Amino acid sequence: PSPEPLKKIVPLDLFPSSLLESIVVSKTATPDRPGDFAGGSVEVTTKEFPASRVFEANIATGYGSAATFQDLPRLRQRGIDFLGFDAGNRRQMPGAIPTGDPFSPLNEPFSERLRNEWTPAPSVVPPNIDAGLSFGGRAGGDEAPFGYAVALSYGRSTEANPARLSQLVFDADRGVPDQGYISREATTITDLAAIGNFALQLGPGSKISLKNLYTRNSEELLSRSSGFETYNGLAERVIYQARFITRQLVQTQLTGDHALRPLFKSRLEWKATASWAGRDEPENRSLVYFRQPGSGDLTLSPSSPSPFWFRFLRDRVLTGQADWSVPLTAFMPAGSQFKMGALSRTRDRSFDAYHFRLWANREADGNSDVNLPPEQAFSPELLGSGVSLRREGEASLPYESDDDVNAAYVMVDLPLTHWLRITGGTRREQWQLALYQGTKAAPIGDPTRRKTADDLWSGNITLSLSDRQNIRLAGYRTVARPDPRELAPDYYIAITGDCANQGNPLLQSTSIINADLRWEYFPRPGELFSVSAFAKDFTAPIGELLSYPGSSLCTVGYVNLDFATIRGAEFELRRALDFLPGPLSRLGFGLNVTAVRSASEISGGPDLVLKYPLQGQSDLLANFNLLYLNPETGFEASVLANYFSDRVVRYGISSLIDGRAEQVPNVMEQGRIGVDAKLRRKVGRASVSLSARNLLDAEVIYYQTSNIGRTRTGYVRPGISVNLGLGYAFR
Repeated sequence: PSPEPLKKIVPLDLFPSSLLESIVVSKTATPDRPGDFAGGSVEVTTKEFPASRVFEANIATGYGSAATFQDLPRLRQRGIDFLGFDAGNRRQMPGAIPTGDPFSPLNEPFSERLRNEWTPAPSVVPPNIDAGLSFGGRAGGDEAPFGYAVALSYGRSTEANPARLSQLVFDADRGVPDQGYISREATTITDLAAIGNFALQLGPGSKISLKNLYTRNSEELLSRSSGFETYNGLAERVIYQARFITRQLVQTQLTGDHALRPLFKSRLEWKATASWAGRDEPENRSLVYFRQPGSGDLTLSPSSPSPFWFRFLRDRVLTGQADWSVPLTAFMPAGSQFKMGALSRTRDRSFDAYHFRLWANREADGNSDVNLPPEQAFSPELLGSGVSLRREGEASLPYESDDDVNAAYVMVDLPLTHWLRITGGTRREQWQLALYQGTKAAPIGDPTRRKTADDLWSGNITLSLSDRQNIRLAGYRTVARPDPRELAPDYYIAITGDCANQGNPLLQSTSIINADLRWEYFPRPGELFSVSAFAKDFTAPIGELLSYPGSSLCTVGYVNLDFATIRGAEFELRRALDFLPGPLSRLGFGLNVTAVRSASEISGGPDLVLKYPLQGQSDLLANFNLLYLNPETGFEASVLANYFSDRVVRYGISSLIDGRAEQVPNVMEQGRIGVDAKLRRKVGRASVSLSARNLLDAEVIYYQTSNIGRTRTGYVRPGISVNLGLGYAFR
């Protein structure tokens, strides 16, 4: 599971390097891996039996050029806010939210409990801070050792965007923005994480491990935006927004690894995992003002009442897995193996959402309450008289879902000769999903159901040209399945003024046919030179579409494209530079360059087929690293650079504008180069590090291309961040 339930990420920053056993990135699927494999998988293994006792502590302070030591308005912190837990001044649990007539004003006690802080006085942003503590070791004798590894980490930082640009062009013929905002934002971010791994060796061929993970992240945003929306008139719009989001993940996993020598000298591995993930948004409130041309007064907007959102998501996952491998050396060449296994996963999700709007009461002529600044307009004295909060039931649709996968596989690994190895097999996955609007006990309408059975075959051939050269050929079928959030019709607006994000109950899963060809050469241990070619064909891939109906706000929805293809080549090189003179001989470098051509098609309306590059896929990607290591002095240095070319962020689709069909231009992200660097010096048991990110201060730019040229539609300058860290290893 992921600490962000809405997407898959690899939270590598949770794992201290001293407790890592390995990180394995696989670009080719095999039957013993989950079938929802589109581009690759990352397997992180933590140490179970550290070779020696480890006890390390580190602390770091950081500077961000966009925020640190700047005077910025930020919401006040109190109590345990500094740990990312709400001290009680934001949280509105579902049980405390009125659920009566959605079109009636809410009771005043509820409204008055909401925070009334919109324009706090600026304060100096302190430096960022990160701290960590990790320890591990082993106890007992060599025959039955007990291993343990525990790590705790804490981080707190502030990010700022003094002038974030966000605008959109809906009409490709006119080519001018139809809505746009300039925002001043400050976000306080807090991260907590803990890892606790324990392992017991039961003789020479058996062990049991218990692995535990906890992570929590909170983000508190305060922003003021000024802009326009042409479909809401010519008035200037000013938006004040405060948002607090927490994400947390708890996971515990019991694993076993047993050598079953009496049973064909086989090996049994099993895992039982329970996890819980949550995303709470107890506060997302906005006040929307407008100013008519030629007028100096800001007035609470009558055409777009101010939105208040409350959202709560819970994921509960139970997984059981077993893998049994049997050597076939009795009648096959050495190294031959048969493997089979099964997996069962149940995922239960519940989502509650509540949407309210603040309406300005205008029954009496000359009501000046709507012209008051935010803290006065939302004051307890005016709630229920000057302004009132009303529930909007049609925009917040709670749901519950069951998302289950059952899988079984068989595979063989056959080194037929010293130069030919074949690995292959098949995996069958049965996926079943049921999504209920409302609750399972009292659903609204018929549930959305999906049920598929996928046969996922895989074949890999390795030709050994020498003990240092291989040619690898692979073909395999995988799938990509929609998340319940993408199927739910509930719509979501993260930042007031942005487009709404809405699910699509008609989404289907994606089938992917993959082929890889790779030549690799290993000059020396740790060095690599390889050239690869790959191809992927997607049937019904899922894409995000930006549309504008012409009479209301724009919408970002999910849709199955007709198909998509990827064709690419990759070059990779890792080389030690020990042939250079003097200190330069301690250098090493790595280079990876990938060139891709992608294409997708989607029906954009009657007799209209739209052809685009695949969403999120750049035509060119490059990574470069230069490393220096001197074990004698304990000095390490690294420079990392990354480049990607322009890529589609969201597709545009035909929309109805002024009664005529128009094509909304695609939203593109402009390519950029990122450069990071780090220096580290060990002095006895202590270490000092200095790291920097985004050294080129690269700007994040989005654009749309219309019939009259390119228009910049998004801009953020994240700035340069520098961290100074101290560490100490106790023994």
